Amino acid sequence: MRSQPQSIALWMLHPHSEPQSLCDYSAVAERYLHRPVSKGQAEIWSLVLTARDVPHKILHSVYGYRIAVPPDHENLAARELEKYENENRAWPLRLEVTPWYPNAQSTLWTMLILTAIFSISFSENWRERLIAIGSGDVDSILRDGQWWRLVTALTLHADPPHLLGNMMVGGLLMVWLCSLLGTGLGWGIVLLSGILGNLTNAMVHGEAHSSIGFSTVVFGALGVIIALQTLSARRFSLRDRVIPLGAGLALLGFLGTHGERTDLGAHLFGFMSGLILGLLTGQILKTSGLPCLKTDHIVGMITCLVPILAWLVAFQY
Repeated sequence: MRSQPQSIALWMLHPHSEPQSLCDYSAVAERYLHRPVSKGQAEIWSLVLTARDVPHKILHSVYGYRIAVPPDHENLAARELEKYENENRAWPLRLEVTPWYPNAQSTLWTMLILTAIFSISFSENWRERLIAIGSGDVDSILRDGQWWRLVTALTLHADPPHLLGNMMVGGLLMVWLCSLLGTGLGWGIVLLSGILGNLTNAMVHGEAHSSIGFSTVVFGALGVIIALQTLSARRFSLRDRVIPLGAGLALLGFLGTHGERTDLGAHLFGFMSGLILGLLTGQILKTSGLPCLKTDHIVGMITCLVPILAWLVAFQY
């Protein structure tokens, strides 16, 4: 049997040949340093070792890619790689997609019910009062502390085409999002993104600004989806991370900048809020996993109660 230094030297000189097994290598070193892996995995491990100042190189053979390390650094390299793998065992984020048809059916029924409820604001008997107490008026929100407007403004629309456009685009996005997160969590996170989007929009605009519309939630849903798609990328390359974000920004520009009364701030801040909430949710799901069905239903019930409570407070004002 060759000695360890001799075998490493031969491997470095002849990277396209498969080295003989060395019985005295530790199991950890054997797992990470002496078996072929994919190019992507080798590149990730190389980044880990580079960050820890461990000398190494990537070798390619007909069997795949390997990490070659000087003999006196093998134990350190193996420990660092094992530590990295243990810390990232649940990464990238893997979301179990639910069957399309049942999810689409429930989500589209929800969108139809919301469309019917939101249409009340077009009634001549109700419209003026609903706008007066429920629009996203900045002065009322920031000066008078009328927090409910951050929620109620999401349920009001300028005209039927505005409402139908939001429901059509929003329905498609919500089918996708709820298939990833579940119905309760999916709706809960987009409602929160809409509220945060309205709050940020109010703070940026300052005085003399008012907004209405469900589009803040729609673009919040887009932001959450893009964040989850970015986190679930199987490689750490810049391309795999940037492409979903670029696609989301392109959709934001295409769908969110048309029309005379388009509130660009509401769209942008809804999208950014969804993006941030999506990243935070992904980090939590990495360790805890998706909520059970009972918890998802509870989150859904709370989500339904939030706009109801907001309107009850608004009518008492």
